[in-house]
Amino acid sequence: MNAKNIICLIILSSVLIGSLNAAPLIESISLSTIKDTTLLVFEVDTNVDITTSRISNSNLSMVFNAASAVTSLKPKGIIKKIDVKPETNATTFNLTLDKPYDFRRVNKTNTIMYKFYAVPVREIKTVVLDPGHGGIDPGAVGKKGTQEKEINLIIAKLLKKRLEDFGLKVYLTRSDDSFVALAERTRFANNKKADLFISIHCNASGTNKYASGFETYFLSEAKTDLERAALAREDGALRYETDIPDPIVQDELSLILADLKQTEQLRESYNLACQVQTSAVDILKDVDRGVKQAGFFVLRGCFMPAVLIECGFLSTLSEEKKLTNSKYRDSVARAIYLGIVNYIRDYEKRVEF
Repeated sequence: MNAKNIICLIILSSVLIGSLNAAPLIESISLSTIKDTTLLVFEVDTNVDITTSRISNSNLSMVFNAASAVTSLKPKGIIKKIDVKPETNATTFNLTLDKPYDFRRVNKTNTIMYKFYAVPVREIKTVVLDPGHGGIDPGAVGKKGTQEKEINLIIAKLLKKRLEDFGLKVYLTRSDDSFVALAERTRFANNKKADLFISIHCNASGTNKYASGFETYFLSEAKTDLERAALAREDGALRYETDIPDPIVQDELSLILADLKQTEQLRESYNLACQVQTSAVDILKDVDRGVKQAGFFVLRGCFMPAVLIECGFLSTLSEEKKLTNSKYRDSVARAIYLGIVNYIRDYEKRVEF
């Protein structure tokens, strides 16, 4: 082989190696509208990896492992601003939308299409999450010493993040290991003009060391021994309170329930409980203990649909182990989140909002 051929081979090898190492390329980007839908279409020269992150109710980030031939784009439709941040082997697109949105991504050969569409401003906007117990009140304590108050708060914070990403305003009745009186929790929700109240707890059984499962309560008179036992356990937090408001006796509770039955609040609390319970059983594959009813003190003064969730039995060793696992707790938060979202969507359909 002569010197000329060697040089040609070196040049050819360099070209081939360069092409193999070259990053994928976004060749073109188009933005258009069809009725109420905004289409953002990327044409690429090969398969690319994309990370899409919903930053807020009006912001979205897309990161491509591809260089881009397009460095600016005029906004259109629901998209009011697009920031393009090119790098050597990646491109980030930060979108600002002018109203609450949802989107779908469709992948085809060398084409990636995002479909953006506005979602209605929700009638249900504000949720109060109530991590049960706290401070001097540990709640249930597992065989390994796990305190219910800690698990409740962790799950509530995980759930808060998910609901905020969905576009809801979310408040916690406590954000640290502090004691909050039961009546104050309800008062807090009413003052925040919450649309939903979710009280998060873990269960316990003094008689069945194998008790397991997930259950969701709404406000009503307890009908069974198990419901009355749950009521006694969760309202036991009253013993830690030094300034207890006038107790709501059974006759007063009956008056509340009679009034609730004339409104939609009791029905909506039941619907919410059903959606949460269904979602939890489906995702967690846990024992379905069902939707139940009891006159929990923390639910009595709520002016909005309200439920109390028992996420599992700390008194059962296997359940305690699950509840101390971070992945399982995240699954619990996801299950409750999907139940709430399903309720909201169902409610908006029913009221034609």
